[in-house]
Amino acid sequence: MRRNAARRSLGPCLLYHVLMALVRDESIVLGRLDYSETSQILVLFTREHGKVRAIAKGAKRSTKTRFAPAIDLLDIGTVVFGVRHERAEGLATLTDWKQTQALPGLRQKLDRLNAAQYAAEITVRLTEDWDPHSELFDSLIGTLKTLEESNEVLAEVVQFQLALLDQVGSLPRFDACVRCGSTSQLTHFSAFEGGLICRNCEAAQVEKWEIGPATIETLKRIIHAGISKLSGGSVSYSAAFAVLNYCISHMIGMEPRLADVVLPNLLRRGI
Repeated sequence: MRRNAARRSLGPCLLYHVLMALVRDESIVLGRLDYSETSQILVLFTREHGKVRAIAKGAKRSTKTRFAPAIDLLDIGTVVFGVRHERAEGLATLTDWKQTQALPGLRQKLDRLNAAQYAAEITVRLTEDWDPHSELFDSLIGTLKTLEESNEVLAEVVQFQLALLDQVGSLPRFDACVRCGSTSQLTHFSAFEGGLICRNCEAAQVEKWEIGPATIETLKRIIHAGISKLSGGSVSYSAAFAVLNYCISHMIGMEPRLADVVLPNLLRRGI
């Protein structure tokens, strides 16, 4: 009886804050799903808390509300959300959202928007909830900002693919055979093994993809010299995207939905 009386005396507002820890962070909206006529489920990628799934109650209301009439995909902003102490890994509750950047340039060209949404999709699929990646957050912000004015979207996507794989600890090896260490006669790539396979080892490898020496050299140059110093045009970027997308597809168990609009499968064959 005393416990119930004490709880009632707290009042609904104070009780809410006792049960919920409020967190403020920078975030990027990576996904959204309508939950009801007025609410949404958002997938947020935050700087300090990683990927967070939150319910935004009343986010779609166009009348008086604490939210903007809509929270759009790929928006960048400051977020405040409540987390229950007893299950911090569960669905958070969005209590405040303030957009800081809208990146309108992404919507001026379809290839930019497709590339940005692909980057968002693979980030969602390759990161765990509540697992912070501040460097990856900065890389994604930088990619989205660069894509806003880019005419070579594949270059930016490839750079982000590499940053993402590196941050989640799955960057493939392109300098030697991952089975025997040989640096010659590298003919295949294995996503399961995490890198290149030489001609002597490939016969024993079931999962593999044959790639040419030009593609291997392109990937090595991108990793060691950086995108900005790479020459060779869109063909080089296409080859790099195809291999890295193959690797990502193997890791998540399916091909990213937006891969085909970034680079059609027809162009990825035989690279």
